[in-house]
This record gives sequence, structure tokens and C-alpha cells, in this order.
Amino acid sequence: MSTWIVILAIAAGTYAFRSVAFALVGTRGLPGWTDRPLALVAPAAISALVASMVFTDHGLPQVPGLPEMCAVAATFVVVRRTGNVAAGMACGFPVLWVLSAVGL
Repeated sequence: MSTWIVILAIAAGTYAFRSVAFALVGTRGLPGWTDRPLALVAPAAISALVASMVFTDHGLPQVPGLPEMCAVAATFVVVRRTGNVAAGMACGFPVLWVLSAVGL
């Protein structure tokens, strides 16, 4: 039972910490110099997640296969041309699925 109390206490503390930050920042805007760095947070997070999925296997480095690299390349090209991450994923996933189904 004490394990659950610790988990609930940590959850409540984390929620309170984040709520205070949103309450303080929500009433007033952030300084102008934060706009450009904050615009790069989402692409950096997505690229870190994708890189960890493509280039590691259970935490160990791996050489990605042809389907994965083709999907990454297709996604990269679409995102660079359109500027839309969702369009890149809509292109990259089918490339991965088709090439994996074909057996490359």
C-alpha cells in the first residue's frame, strides 16, 4: 500500500508543479525572444523519437534496413517541400508498410 501512496504523492507533486507554471505563464505572455527557440521544440522532439526508433534496437545501436531508410527519406523530402509534418508521416508510413510487405 505504501508504494501506491508514493506514486500518488509524486503524481500530485508533478501535477501541482506543472499547474503553477501554466498559471503563471498563462496570464501573461512569454518574452519575444522565446518564440524562435520554442518553435523548434516539436521538430526536435519528433526527430529524437524517430531516430531512437530507427537507429536502435532495445537500446543497442543498429543499422536500419532498406524499408526504414526509404520511409525516412520519403518523409524528409515531403516535409522539406510542404513544411507539413503530418503530410510527411502520411507519405512515410505507407512507404514503410509497402516495402516491408514486399520483403525488402
